[in-house]
Amino acid sequence: MTLTKVLLIEDDPALRASVAQTLELMDLNPIATTSFLQARRSIRTNFAGVVLSDIRMPQKDGFDVLNFVQERDPDLPVILITGHSDVPTAMRAMKQGAYDYLEKPCEPDHLVDTVKRALRHRALVLENRALTKEREMRGQADQGRTLSEHLEQHEAEVISAALRQSNGHVPTAAQSLGVPRNTFYDRMARFGIVAKTFRR
Repeated sequence: MTLTKVLLIEDDPALRASVAQTLELMDLNPIATTSFLQARRSIRTNFAGVVLSDIRMPQKDGFDVLNFVQERDPDLPVILITGHSDVPTAMRAMKQGAYDYLEKPCEPDHLVDTVKRALRHRALVLENRALTKEREMRGQADQGRTLSEHLEQHEAEVISAALRQSNGHVPTAAQSLGVPRNTFYDRMARFGIVAKTFRR
């Protein structure tokens, strides 16, 4: 899974445009916003991207952004942008759960590297969630199935594996399982298995 979305929150128009352009040049997809209030609509569970926010903003600041994100999805990376004199503030933000911080002015390469690292982290989180959900759904489905249904599923998997190994040649697949060819054909028909789909 490759993620490219970057929710950019920056009240300075010139800096916002500069950062957005830097991200776009590296094939990333910035969602440029001017404030927390404008950005909050995009901050949700399973947001497929990361948040890049200035700390010093009027009304709601970077800490408000960080707190809001952690309430919605604690695994959504928040990268904070700060001035040189704000490093202690940024360190405080790290202790409160920020993914990383960048100092103004930020070198474009460092900015992009940090964002891409956060995006890779986010991709892994979302992939793990998807796999966990899939396992849970499979487990729930399995709980409602009878022993006969479990056995039939296993039989279909065995037949498919034999066909895959024989390159879709039914007589060879049947022989490898020690099953009469006609019986093998009957079981294929029952499970809707088509030999030619296994031919390479």
